[in-house]
Amino acid sequence: MLKENCRQFQKCWLGWAETQMDCFVRIGTRLAEGLNEGRHVFAFGIGEDHLFAEELTARLQGHAEVIGLFPQELMTYDRRYSALIQCPEYAKVLIQAWGIQRHDLVLTFHSQDTPLYAAMEKHCRRLGIEWLALEVSRQDGNPNLFAVEQLFLPMLQTYVAQAVNAVSFAVQAGLEPSGVVHQLNKVVLDILEQFEQTQLGSIEKIAQELMRKQGRLIVMGSGHSHMLQDLMAGIHNNKIIPILESELMVFDPVQSGWTQKQRDYAQMLIDKYKIQPQDVFLMPSNTGKSVMNVELARLLWSNKTTVAVITNMKQSPVIKSDHPSGRRLFETADIVIDNCCVNKDACLELDGQRRCPLSSMTVLLSGVLLTALLAENEEG
Repeated sequence: MLKENCRQFQKCWLGWAETQMDCFVRIGTRLAEGLNEGRHVFAFGIGEDHLFAEELTARLQGHAEVIGLFPQELMTYDRRYSALIQCPEYAKVLIQAWGIQRHDLVLTFHSQDTPLYAAMEKHCRRLGIEWLALEVSRQDGNPNLFAVEQLFLPMLQTYVAQAVNAVSFAVQAGLEPSGVVHQLNKVVLDILEQFEQTQLGSIEKIAQELMRKQGRLIVMGSGHSHMLQDLMAGIHNNKIIPILESELMVFDPVQSGWTQKQRDYAQMLIDKYKIQPQDVFLMPSNTGKSVMNVELARLLWSNKTTVAVITNMKQSPVIKSDHPSGRRLFETADIVIDNCCVNKDACLELDGQRRCPLSSMTVLLSGVLLTALLAENEEG
């Protein structure tokens, strides 16, 4: 099951990478040109499509100028979401609230048709705002578009964001864009193959622990790693509990960064979510060094709650922990999933800078494979 799904995703990704190269080059080139022209650039996403916008915004040597437009009320888990996506008038509210003006540039990923999305495109074009959309279809969608299984959309969105980033930095550096994307694709393929060969057993162990203990799967990442909670929040299973505290998310990076330094916050989460020994706690963190994450893992571990982490085993073992104990997450966990990314995550060197982190892709892949396996076990 795990290997089959992993290989299906590789096949889907390869098809996507080959057929959409011209689109990556076009959008990445316009991103570079727009930034060079001094335009304001917004990355926009509704619901599950926000992953593209979030990945495109500044992180690990991304474009600091790109503004992420994925407000909390448009997340699928927010109680306002279902009403707002049916409200075309809310498009005007978003455009005004974010100060999007004539000649600004909006980049978006489009996999679902909603009145709000259609209204955003309509109003932006009417106001002279450049609208660039990367579109996909579901399997039953438009036959003229590349069909993508719903299961694989999260990982493809993060890949597309990095492909667009790679093109934009290549253009700014005077490099040939498609050649840079081919370099990116080679690294992605290496990571996916290594992940398939080495990490599926750890995912199976999480599923086995949940079956053995009959507890809940509680998922928490802080900062950018909260993408895994977003994914889990869309799965209707009362035994999967994503921790969706706003101070852990990327809506306020300053607040999120501050929270990761607080030891006491860990105990607050344990108390609030009533985490018990029969539960399994899954925590993604590329570095695995933050005070709050390590403190939380230590407390859960001492309470005999199974702790599983997704981390970068080329980076975490060689860096210093911020926690007073000196421990990192991989040293305070029962199950470790290596995201198989390069040290410091950014996989390409362009114009003297490391660019294009890929850890989000394998973190989300871990979540997709795990939830598919849990669903199969329940049916069995």
